[in-house]
Amino acid sequence: MDREAGSIPAPPPNTIMTIEQVEEIHKIQSRNVRHLKKVKKNLTIDINNSLLKGDEFKVKLKTNFLSLLYSVLSEAQFVQILYTPHGFRNAEIQRIQNERAIFDKWKLMIDIALNKVGDHRTNSDLSIKREKLREIIEEYIEKPQLLRNKIAHGQWVHALNNPMTGENTDTTNRILSLNVVEVSKWFEIHQYLCFIVRDLIQSPGKGFHNNYWVNYTALEEFLLKSDSWTLEKRIDDIKRKYVNRTTQDA
Repeated sequence: MDREAGSIPAPPPNTIMTIEQVEEIHKIQSRNVRHLKKVKKNLTIDINNSLLKGDEFKVKLKTNFLSLLYSVLSEAQFVQILYTPHGFRNAEIQRIQNERAIFDKWKLMIDIALNKVGDHRTNSDLSIKREKLREIIEEYIEKPQLLRNKIAHGQWVHALNNPMTGENTDTTNRILSLNVVEVSKWFEIHQYLCFIVRDLIQSPGKGFHNNYWVNYTALEEFLLKSDSWTLEKRIDDIKRKYVNRTTQDA
């Protein structure tokens, strides 16, 4: 697995931030997250229009940009959550940010937050919740991050292996098979992850336990509902809506 570092810089060693500074970082990142969600909405509309026109080149071009945007939004939300006011101490933020890869930062953030609830090594309920969260991170942050690294380094058609001695055909096939349906599912699943982690950090006692299974069940229901979604069905739906609009306007 390509473990290139994310683009999130760690604060200088022994940085002491005031609660006001933490709150300001959280506010800034909240604005960034809201803007990126608008970008995602508009880029998805562009992809739908290209699908309607049958412009495969533009569809693939914009889908790759959408996959890059997914990783960008994921990192923005990570920082937003990390700097939750009254969440982590300075030393904990430093420790999390010192992890090299973004998915390792997520995992450590969850472990440190869970430690405020109890010991997952002796508490079977916490252990189950921890494993489920790590599975989501591995599937929907770690794997997309690998594709992000390849695409960001110009490997849009053929992915190179890490030693740069040849092609990684498995990764090539994953990049070529990316479509707006799959990437859109990533965004939705990531939002459920954020709901769960925010509850964990903001309310490690009662709130986390009360809301965890609500959010996780909603995530499982979404996964079940979206399992049958395909690009072909999306194209048919776009065309049907277009016909309905043109008929009403006639």
